[in-house]
Amino acid sequence: MMENYRCRNLRGRSFKNQDLSHEDFSYSDLRGANFANANLTGANFNYALAGLTKAWKIILSILIVFFCTTSVFATFTAVY
Repeated sequence: MMENYRCRNLRGRSFKNQDLSHEDFSYSDLRGANFANANLTGANFNYALAGLTKAWKIILSILIVFFCTTSVFATFTAVY
């Protein structure tokens, strides 16, 4: 049975292991959605918004700053 996913907010939703063949996700917000092992054959993602959620962007930014700072500190410690 086909469900209408067009123009919907589907942030963070899990579609894991689902048959989504020929579903229409156009113009939907799919940020953080999980499509692991889903059948997406023929699915329409035109103009869909995808990527990381704001929370994940913040977490990754903090980790990048932490690792850069740590590597700079380790470099200066090793040199002197």
